[in-house]
Amino acid sequence: MTWKTLLNFARRPALSEMSTEALSGLYWYAAHGEPVPGELDVAPTVVRDIRAVGAHAVLLLPIQPDLAGTGPAHARALHGQSVYIVAVSQFPVSLARQQQLYDEGVDDVHVLEGRQAMFACLARAKRHFQRAHGAETARSALKAQLDLLQDALDHLPTPIYLKDVAGQYLACNTAFANLLSRPREEVIGHRLEGLAPPATADKHESSDAHLREVGGLMCYETDVCLHDDDQRYVMLHKALVTDEQGKQRGIAGVMIDITERKRLEARLMNAAERDPLTDAYNRRKFFELADQAITDAIRHSETLCVAAIDVDHFKSINDEFGHAEGDITLCSIVDILRSHETDGMIVARAGGEEFFALFFGAAAARAEEILQAMRTEISHYCQIKTAAGLAGTISIGMASFDPAAENIDRALRRADAALYHAKHNGRNRLSRAK
Repeated sequence: MTWKTLLNFARRPALSEMSTEALSGLYWYAAHGEPVPGELDVAPTVVRDIRAVGAHAVLLLPIQPDLAGTGPAHARALHGQSVYIVAVSQFPVSLARQQQLYDEGVDDVHVLEGRQAMFACLARAKRHFQRAHGAETARSALKAQLDLLQDALDHLPTPIYLKDVAGQYLACNTAFANLLSRPREEVIGHRLEGLAPPATADKHESSDAHLREVGGLMCYETDVCLHDDDQRYVMLHKALVTDEQGKQRGIAGVMIDITERKRLEARLMNAAERDPLTDAYNRRKFFELADQAITDAIRHSETLCVAAIDVDHFKSINDEFGHAEGDITLCSIVDILRSHETDGMIVARAGGEEFFALFFGAAAARAEEILQAMRTEISHYCQIKTAAGLAGTISIGMASFDPAAENIDRALRRADAALYHAKHNGRNRLSRAK
């Protein structure tokens, strides 16, 4: 409808003088051939098919004042809120009938009472469309802002999410949906327990519960196992979202993938603690673990045991078969030594073809039994015949000691002396220190 005409018709001598073109958005619905009343003082477009009514138009609907008659339900169902429906009656309409009409979807009720009443009715319709247009404009502007925000978040590689206080996701970016290997539509409105393995969901729910209890911000590293074959590590930043009155509204989170960093840290840690060839503990790590074991042993008045282990005729393996074969022999021996590791025992490469073993706790009482089992298995699987004699077996010197009375360096010297004794008495044997 051309609303400029409506704004001006107060200055016009009669509504009937408004052109048909100006009132092209004004319709008279003659479902049963009802004529346009002259009292309307306007010239609406007469339609008998409700589908002919255009959007954002005023629909004049003739009614009977006290009978059900033709109602707005059909028009409202077909056009929704895109039309402004005015029920028109030539006689006063009872309150009950008006309530019925409003319940069925009518926007206004007009009784034919002259030019001023029609003007007021059309003015209300105009205001209705102005408000609707303003609301639609505001909604479109807000949607554009939200779309821009969502687009910006989707361009970020960092997973971002927002969930309500019940744990249901309200929003997330593409990176978070990809992390869950699901489209965004399957994430929004669901809880993590329906999207991830139970152990992962339970852990994060416990963290959320703690955040809801203490409030503020939370930052920590954690593993995220969302698939059986894909364990990731993330730096998780999350905050409790509250309104101006402090009422909890939800939790916002950002997940920074630190998997590669953690893997690098693990490799660096392994390089710092392990021998690169055999993967046994190195000498530095051996003494670090020994210090911990000694502290515990002194506290509980326990005895410890150390062993010095040397590969027999190892030089002859390198000389006759090459260093590559020597490396293979060392790795095979370490594999057997470590296969006998139990709670309370560690094995480390001291250097070259020499190794240390430390026994603490309950394992200290079984040290000789464990060492003999190692020696026997290595003799069976690793020995090589060389010009110098049988090589690839091990000789062992062991020494028990009270850490409250003797330090580990002295105990190792006694174990080394026992090893020297085993070497000079035929090799491939164990000797106890005195």
